[in-house]
Amino acid sequence: MARRPHEIVTEPLGALLASVPQSKPSWITIVKTTLAATVAWVLAKQLGENAAVLFAPVIAVLTLQASVYGSIAAGAQLLFANLVGTALAIAWTQLLGLAWWSLALAAFAALAVARQITNTPLARNQLTVATLAVLVLAPVAHGYGQWRFIDVTIGSVVGLTIAVVVPERPRIAKIRKTLDEWGREAVAVLRSIAEELATRAEGEPLAPSERHGWIAQSRRLNEVAAQAAAAFAGVEEVTLLNVFARGVRRDVEQVRGEQFWLVRVTLQVRAISLAADRLYDRPGPPPALGRDTLRALLDALADLLERRVAGESVDDTALRAALIAAVERVYTVFPTAVAALDSVSLLGRLDQLRQDIAGDGAEALVDPGDLPRQG
Repeated sequence: MARRPHEIVTEPLGALLASVPQSKPSWITIVKTTLAATVAWVLAKQLGENAAVLFAPVIAVLTLQASVYGSIAAGAQLLFANLVGTALAIAWTQLLGLAWWSLALAAFAALAVARQITNTPLARNQLTVATLAVLVLAPVAHGYGQWRFIDVTIGSVVGLTIAVVVPERPRIAKIRKTLDEWGREAVAVLRSIAEELATRAEGEPLAPSERHGWIAQSRRLNEVAAQAAAAFAGVEEVTLLNVFARGVRRDVEQVRGEQFWLVRVTLQVRAISLAADRLYDRPGPPPALGRDTLRALLDALADLLERRVAGESVDDTALRAALIAAVERVYTVFPTAVAALDSVSLLGRLDQLRQDIAGDGAEALVDPGDLPRQG
């Protein structure tokens, strides 16, 4: 299971060498990166015309990320990869010299070493590039090994400095918009199930391999959830090591709670869609839970969820009463628990979704105080 940035930071060195920056670049990041590349090039020019030093702007571009934490992680990986790659290239040159076959062996060795000691594409690629660059340029650029460290240091320092001096604020409004879209997608799935149940009321049964149209739509909820999780990971990362982000950390915590809530809602909506797909429009006797009753419950749930996503207050009293009535009707149709098991299970999913939408104060369908107690 992937760890969150605030958990990763408890293992500083190992985390930085294995961390992949999550935050996506904004226009501010683009401007900062352009500035970093320019400053790194100007500083490198002051040290001479050695070709190695002019790699500094490239390192600055690779180092500077949208977050301070991401910039430190990228800078640490670049320094580590160049240290290992340069040392490998120097040793290789001393032992075998430079020829086509030794270059091929060096590339293979660099890729093999990178595969074993780092998990990120940035560090793997940079280690291989450093090895090959030192091998190829050493004969024409005297002292390229030491210059390689200089260009990495200049680029990393410039990138880190600009990242720290001009940090970015977490884009709370954007992630909230993403979460709202996620919630509206869940509402749309519930309405789609209700609509298709209505249109197929008199239709032919589905073949065993066929699925209702709402199944594809419910699957897309996973994609929306993954996009929202990635966006939130970027928001979290921007707050790490950012002294100017303290004022928005409470907002980040609130957004985290909304994300967890939507995960629960999505699980229930997907479970409902799968259960309804298996029960309705199939050969054999109809389920104990009537189609029209299920449609009404789904529409009521969609209305309730829509109000919750919009930030309005929700009242689930009528929906709870309707669920209780539906349970009682199911047992009237099939008075044995085994015969009505699938319908009762689906009603349980609907009720769990109702409670998730209504929040902590939601009242269960059954009052535990009313249950019979064994003496």
